Amino acid sequence: MRDPQPGERRGGRGALWLALVPATMFAVGFAIAPLYSLICDVFGLQRAAAAVPGAPVAVATPQNRLVTVRFDTNVPNDLPWDFVADIRRLEVRVGTLQEMKFRVRNRSDQSIVGRAIPTIVPWQAERHFIKTDCFCFRDQPIGPGESREMIVRFQVAPALPDDIGALTLSYTFLRHDAATSAAPALNLSSKE
Repeated sequence: MRDPQPGERRGGRGALWLALVPATMFAVGFAIAPLYSLICDVFGLQRAAAAVPGAPVAVATPQNRLVTVRFDTNVPNDLPWDFVADIRRLEVRVGTLQEMKFRVRNRSDQSIVGRAIPTIVPWQAERHFIKTDCFCFRDQPIGPGESREMIVRFQVAPALPDDIGALTLSYTFLRHDAATSAAPALNLSSKE
């Protein structure tokens, strides 16, 4: 038997790597969807499918239980917009479709594209707050001096835990145009 020359490899080790790498990639790809669901469940995050506009939504049977929904609006100091909810608080019957109006005004002399980022507090209520239509699903181009009414349609699911009697829907509008290639640090001014 001859000794391997420099640069020559033993075939067994390379073949093992060639088999292990694709097998590992397949296993990770196969496990990614359940891991994503587990992370969403553990941290109370809304899954992407629940936030897709036009996705079918199961409308629950209305119940007699009432829940208070508070509305909070925020805009970073570098975004020259006024953003307010028509009303600050709404008593809603669990399982019924609701509609809420917000108003935004661009105080600048240039068009700006924004995107509203929703947050539900407490986080345990997030999976039970179902948006069927929302201005947050799309970018919102607002012209100079323009004012606009924006609507969110939602329901609070009957499966909301009984110990949650109130929740807050908070929107933060952020720039979402070409001028915002670098994300600035948030310095929010709350309209609550």
